[in-house]
Amino acid sequence: ISQLFHAWHQTNTRNNCTNCGIQFGTYHCSTCNLWMSADEDPYHCLKCGFCRVGGRENFTHCDDCGMCIDALLFDDHNCKSGKYMSNCPVCQEDLFSSRMASHEMPCGHAIHWHCFRELTAHDTRCPVCKKTAEPHDQMEQTWNAMAMGIRLQPVPADMARVVDILCNDCEGKSVNQRWHFLGVQCRRCTSFNTIVERTVLVGQEAADFLGPTNDIAAQAQLAAGAADQNVLAALMGGGITAAGVPTNNEDHNADTEALNQSV
Repeated sequence: ISQLFHAWHQTNTRNNCTNCGIQFGTYHCSTCNLWMSADEDPYHCLKCGFCRVGGRENFTHCDDCGMCIDALLFDDHNCKSGKYMSNCPVCQEDLFSSRMASHEMPCGHAIHWHCFRELTAHDTRCPVCKKTAEPHDQMEQTWNAMAMGIRLQPVPADMARVVDILCNDCEGKSVNQRWHFLGVQCRRCTSFNTIVERTVLVGQEAADFLGPTNDIAAQAQLAAGAADQNVLAALMGGGITAAGVPTNNEDHNADTEALNQSV
């Protein structure tokens, strides 16, 4: 063993032992003095200056970003100089030299993919700039559900507030908005990623300024009730829909009753 180690140590730019010819690694980079398995498809990037994994054919080096980018995302990626010359905002590991996959958020900041998945399990905002970390179309359903929850749960008059907000996503300001404990929606981009900058009115004074919400809540409850009736009718296999239209099952029941009477 000592002779083998000695032979390898003296010829560290070779992949074979000069004494017995054994191969040290399936993949060998003489520039990085790296020996490893080929299971992760390692390759040496001259512009990065070291070896990466994932297969050379799957990545394209971006000179502006200074990083190898997934070939499928290269044409649409947000090119920004030095973007990857930083640490992951979650685990603080260097992104440029990391062997873990990186992810680019809509705001342009980079993060480890596995860190991003853990982050979005409890927060949908970028840890750096606080913009929404998911694309707008993926968040639309969540924001619509939040808006429906606000309509179904109007704030009592004594808890009412009139507020001015700032949207973290579009950076627009909205004044004299109706506050709710679930959130305040931006009227420009429909995002709920907003912060309250100033409370203008509170209590009954705010409720009088905003006007009644009973009509809004009633409409939301009616829509939710109609949806529940349609679901119930579908589960029972017929009946009357929310629109009052009889289903085919009603005709079937009438035919069955007439047949029983004739028998």
